[in-house]
Amino acid sequence: MRTLTIVLCLLPAFAAGEQVNPYPRRISRVEKVHEWTFAKGPAGWGAQHACTVAARGGRLHVSCSGEDPYLAAGVSVEGGALLVRLRMKSNTGGQGQLFWSSDKQPGMAERHSQRFNMDHDGAWHDYDVPIRVVGRMTGLRLDPGAGAGEVAVERIEILRRHMHPLEIAAVRAAGATVNVTVKNHSASPITFSVAGRTATAEAGKAKTVAIERKPAAPFETLAVTVTSQGLPTLSRPIHLYELGLGAKWLTLKSPKLIVRVAPDGSGAALVREEQLLGALTPIVTRDGEAVSLTAARDGEQITLTGKGLRATLRIDGDELAVSIRSDRPCEGPRLRAFGALEQGLFAGLEYLGKGERSSSALDIETAERLRFAPDPMKVTMPLMACVTRRGAAAMAWKDMSLRPVFASPNFFDGTSDHLMSLRGKRIDATIAVRERQNIEELILWAVGKCPLPPLPKAPRTRKQQWELCLKSLSGPIAGEGGWGHCAEPKWGRAPYADVASTIFRLTGRVPELPRLQPGGAHVRNDAAYFLTGRAGDWLKMRGGQARANIRRQKPDGSYRYEGKYRRGHFEDTASGLCARPAYELLEFAHQAGDKAALAAGLKTLEYIKRFRTPRGAQTWELSLHTPDVLASGYLVAAYVRGYELTGRKDLLAEARRWALSGVPFVYLWSNKPVMAYASPPVYGATNWRAPNWIGLPVQWCGGVYAYWLTKLAAHDKTLDWRRLAEGILIAGEQMQYPDGPKIGCLPDVFNLAGQHRAGPSINPCAMASLRIAVAGELDSLAVATDASHRVTAPFDVSIRDGKAVVRVKAGTAYQVLVDGRRIVDVRSKGTDVIDLAK
Repeated sequence: MRTLTIVLCLLPAFAAGEQVNPYPRRISRVEKVHEWTFAKGPAGWGAQHACTVAARGGRLHVSCSGEDPYLAAGVSVEGGALLVRLRMKSNTGGQGQLFWSSDKQPGMAERHSQRFNMDHDGAWHDYDVPIRVVGRMTGLRLDPGAGAGEVAVERIEILRRHMHPLEIAAVRAAGATVNVTVKNHSASPITFSVAGRTATAEAGKAKTVAIERKPAAPFETLAVTVTSQGLPTLSRPIHLYELGLGAKWLTLKSPKLIVRVAPDGSGAALVREEQLLGALTPIVTRDGEAVSLTAARDGEQITLTGKGLRATLRIDGDELAVSIRSDRPCEGPRLRAFGALEQGLFAGLEYLGKGERSSSALDIETAERLRFAPDPMKVTMPLMACVTRRGAAAMAWKDMSLRPVFASPNFFDGTSDHLMSLRGKRIDATIAVRERQNIEELILWAVGKCPLPPLPKAPRTRKQQWELCLKSLSGPIAGEGGWGHCAEPKWGRAPYADVASTIFRLTGRVPELPRLQPGGAHVRNDAAYFLTGRAGDWLKMRGGQARANIRRQKPDGSYRYEGKYRRGHFEDTASGLCARPAYELLEFAHQAGDKAALAAGLKTLEYIKRFRTPRGAQTWELSLHTPDVLASGYLVAAYVRGYELTGRKDLLAEARRWALSGVPFVYLWSNKPVMAYASPPVYGATNWRAPNWIGLPVQWCGGVYAYWLTKLAAHDKTLDWRRLAEGILIAGEQMQYPDGPKIGCLPDVFNLAGQHRAGPSINPCAMASLRIAVAGELDSLAVATDASHRVTAPFDVSIRDGKAVVRVKAGTAYQVLVDGRRIVDVRSKGTDVIDLAK
């Protein structure tokens, strides 16, 4: 590592909160204040939920059922900065979590808890969990993962943390200068040294110094070291590059891609079409340090060897395949994309727009915002990608036990590039380096590398599924006045059209109701209006909704939001915010031929073309900024209807783009019985704090997206949209309550690790509509058009020689809407022919 010299610089003190620090503040020493061991029994620990505990052989054995198991013990320890140290082994799943109570923080609440990653490989592991307790600690609760299985605990210690008063809060590198910010957390000034020079940080303040370096090689690792008398030394490695310096490169070439590897294995430059787009540097690290390697050509590949490590680089077409084998954990390949960010994606965790930063507080304000090296269970598909002004770079892999790392910009090395890498012992990755393109094209590329998984096994036949749904609609969902959106009493009952229409599709019978109220399900179903003689009411109601949307529309076609969830977003609009009214307008234009609704809807579609991120569809509890699969669903809906109404190929292309944007919200891998095709709703948290929905499926959101994929499938074959929709459907059916007081309901939340249901219990109507749509059948209203007429009916309809033709069971009473104006009452004869000229 090179020695640094510094020049003190009168830069403003850096506010540590402005940039992510991936290195936790160092603990200078600890002292034990309490300990539990289990040679003489459970030592006060007792099961509280979904587990049993027993002490034997000097260990506490915990048998977990998977339904949120936890155990607790009382304790009396003065609070402050504490560390809970656990030695455990487990074969369950999910994250661990510690809760604590104190005389100032009574009760076990989420706001005084701390999650931690667990290994569930059946081997012993030590976990250090930092907590900060206000007042005197009175109790400790352990949630040992969230899955069913066995956990053994050898000891639990509470240690008092004595934190190092200094912290290397940030490093920023630009050219030959490295700015280092040192934060003083103490109540007194501290003088410190960097590379033999001294500076003083005032109490509670940060001091920034500038380090001038003299690059001597294309790739270098530098140590930023901070010393202060009487304190442990702080050190942080950073990996820098100066690719303009000469080197005797080893080169791999394809017609479009050139990979130039330094002979000492310190890094590789990635060039496409004569444009330097990125680098691998260092190619591999261990414990943050670059691994010393020797590079050599080996046929069509370059092999890098070092102590206990072997790696290969090989061009396959226009992609770079990297394979790493290490005798202990390492990180690599460390892909760094160059250029200002236009779009970024870390599937399951980040969906970034122009100039945005990863691990920001814009969608999550708690410590869970730090998602640069997450639990792999939160990654929905193996993809990290960045589109910059220079080009595009992406990484895909297949082993989902690897821990991915994503930092944009690269706050590990303090550089302006964008870091993507993997951690493990056996790493195989494919890297794409392309000319600048949309992030959605890289999503499609990744699905090509790791195709859609096999469909899960449906838990029931279609007949059994209908029976289950009907039991829900006549049981927990039913009540005085109609049905609830959810089973819980706080959700009022009403004669919802969506529910009445679903019952008709499942039974062939329409419930007798004094009136109909629109809504009730997450997928609209208005057929009941046309089956109960209320088509006129429907036309008035939906026409009024369209006119209200036109009044709200801004002159540029946009829709705007001002409210609590506007905070932090860079503007007062978003793709999902605009998509919902655009869909409503175009749906009415589709069904009633309304020209004003069509013009207004198309105007909004033109405005939406400026957006690059699906976000802002759930501002009843989430930030306008938060990436959202429901936005993807409504965007697909709006553009599919726009295409069907106009035949414009640009609108179909937009529908395809937004359909691809929703793919990273769906689990395309699985290590649990219910996981494949499960869909977390957003990359953020309710009220910016909790629940954090990352890695926590809310299948109704994915179901809306899936429903509109079935409509896109008729027009676009880019991906097997119907299969993706069916996978989302089956995952939802697996999540439905199979029996009990909530029978047939879809849980709002499904915990993957514990495989258990939670939250409000949603009526299954949207699930039924999705199953019918996946089968290619009519679930709601059908529309037929020719050059002169538009006909809307609750059954499949066609137009022949100026007449509408409907085939339905004889004796069925229904209505059709002709040209958005004339309502025709029909008593079916089996085949009904309706003269449209009248």
